[in-house]
Amino acid sequence: MLNSADRVIGLVIVAGGVGLAAFITGIEINKLQSSLSARFFPSILAGALIIFGAGLALRPGDARTKDVLSAISSHRGLLISGIFLAYCLAFPIIDFRLGTWLFTLASLWILGSRSWIELLVIPIAVSGIVFVIFRFGFTVLLPTWT
Repeated sequence: MLNSADRVIGLVIVAGGVGLAAFITGIEINKLQSSLSARFFPSILAGALIIFGAGLALRPGDARTKDVLSAISSHRGLLISGIFLAYCLAFPIIDFRLGTWLFTLASLWILGSRSWIELLVIPIAVSGIVFVIFRFGFTVLLPTWT
């Protein structure tokens, strides 16, 4: 039954979404907050993980589990996972814009980008656009140095 990589990965994604949903219930909500609550974005992410993971598990493709797992556990996959973990853990101490810029730059480098234009423009654009969307579009305060 579980001979398809898509099915296995889909079930892992669903489990991650369910775990995130359980974790979200512990996030306190400020009754006086006029903008979106602290649970809003994590709830959307948990729902998306559950829905898309279930879709992947129910309609798998032809990928073999061994091939997918070897690609994920390659040095690039592990490096990306490591810098993403560092990025998440650094949220309370590093300005969001700087952390996002560093994460994007490192990810591009690890994934093989060597074009100086890409390495210059994309990290700045990603960190700036994401900051503006969250800060002014959703009025969500992000960790910044003032």
